[in-house]
Amino acid sequence: MDISLVMDTLKKRIMIHRLIYVIFCFHRLALQFNGAEVELRDTIVLLTLVGICFGIDTVFLHYDYFDNIKVIQGIRFVQCVIATVMLVFFAFSSDSEIMIFNMIILFFTDFFLAQDVQDKEIIGLYLLLISLPIIAGALARLVTSLYDGGMLMFFNLLSVLLVISSLVVFVNGYLLNLYHRMIEQRFEIENLNQRNQKVIDIQERMKTTNMLLNVQKSDLQYANRKIKEANEEMVAQADILHFISLSFEVPKISNQIVEAIMRVKKLGFCAAYIKEDVYLNKHANYVIRTDIAQLQSKIKDNMEAIYQNMLAEGVNEQVVYDDVQDKYLFLKEVDINSVYVRLLEHEGELYGLFMLGDQREHLFDDELSFYDAILAQYNIAISNARIYNEMQYMARKDGLTGINNRVYFTQLFKNTVENIKESDSCLSVALFDIDKFKSVNDTYGHLAGDEVIKRIASVTEAFIDQYDGFVCRYGGEEFVAVLPDRKLEVAQPIIEELFEELCSQIVHYEEWDIPMSVSVGLTSYPEICENTDDLLKRADWCMYYAKEHGRHQINVDDGSIQRD
Repeated sequence: MDISLVMDTLKKRIMIHRLIYVIFCFHRLALQFNGAEVELRDTIVLLTLVGICFGIDTVFLHYDYFDNIKVIQGIRFVQCVIATVMLVFFAFSSDSEIMIFNMIILFFTDFFLAQDVQDKEIIGLYLLLISLPIIAGALARLVTSLYDGGMLMFFNLLSVLLVISSLVVFVNGYLLNLYHRMIEQRFEIENLNQRNQKVIDIQERMKTTNMLLNVQKSDLQYANRKIKEANEEMVAQADILHFISLSFEVPKISNQIVEAIMRVKKLGFCAAYIKEDVYLNKHANYVIRTDIAQLQSKIKDNMEAIYQNMLAEGVNEQVVYDDVQDKYLFLKEVDINSVYVRLLEHEGELYGLFMLGDQREHLFDDELSFYDAILAQYNIAISNARIYNEMQYMARKDGLTGINNRVYFTQLFKNTVENIKESDSCLSVALFDIDKFKSVNDTYGHLAGDEVIKRIASVTEAFIDQYDGFVCRYGGEEFVAVLPDRKLEVAQPIIEELFEELCSQIVHYEEWDIPMSVSVGLTSYPEICENTDDLLKRADWCMYYAKEHGRHQINVDDGSIQRD
């Protein structure tokens, strides 16, 4: 039973109580003062009982300590008893029966509102207790007042009691059925709510499970992707290590490394720059891979400047995200959002630049270990190449001039001739000798002569390198220059320009200024020499012809020169 609901209902009904009290008092007073045959004593008793009921309601209304169902039931029971007493003992007094009957109906209703409708035995007991005053009063009247209509009064009271009892039983049964239906509906609703809650819980668990499965799926995909990337990285590193172990050619190693990075990481661009004279290389080495149009040349034009700027700033590594286009103006018109730049260093020596870029943002936050491993291998390759080239240099280069010696030239010339024949191309050879070199030694000393030889060698090598040729010190003061893929008509202006350059040189040795002069013989395959084995011989013939006919000149082979 909901006590708060009962309290609210009974408090609201007190207003009806008060209205009935007022009507009852006016009604009784009207009977008293209109000359009706009523006893003043009866009026006073009735009004006193009504006043008691009014006082009970007032106390009940204003004091919270009556918030107890047993107290409520007791108060209403007392009011029912008072009403039945009034009905029994004053029903005969001049038309007050209806008012008393109204009060007893009102009190009975309030009394049963405060009951638990399931407790039928208690309700029956309460009904019997309330009815006892009526029965006792009726019997007393019957015994003492049979002569003045008491029997009629008995039947009237009995009918009232039966009506009230039947009404109470009917209302009790109706309320009991209603209560049971409410309980059943409430039970069904609770069961339905429980089932709904179970369904909701199942749905939430399924949702949570699906979320966890999706997370696990995502994690698994990420892990698989990482494993795949790790495998690709290990394969790439193994390939690079294998290649490094087989080659000392830095350009090829650089190509292998850059291509491996592009294959594994799929970047927007990857570039490596090695400055000159790192592994005895005469020129800077660039390797750049990108699918972005016109970016390759822009990167090449800017890498040396980036290297120099980082050296000046004392920065060995940079990762740029937010201001890529502002920092690297050559990237302004391309979609590159992540750039990683790192100076190449081995044993404390900085020798180049490694640069990566891509359109993906924050790409290099946690993926640098692969590049660290690659660059470590790169450093090893550079170190190995340097050692190897230094050994080769000692074996291949002339000790005085630093250009190719005759032993290495023989092998280099043989390989070049084979390539020329395979490609059905051409080859020009110039052999020249320093004029009156013996007199230089005799006049200025052998050390001065060495300086003249070194000057001739350095100028010749630097000049011929521009045309992808090579030179060597062929003898004491003799040199040979080879121009692959150059016909005689192309090679002749080159040699003439070299001749002018050499003859304009002045060697300053101590207090002397030593001028230089050379005699040159030039021939070509296959225009003049049909047999490549005759190239050096005919170039030598032409050179001696020039020396014998006045020196300081170029003699171009026309096929007619012979020498015993």
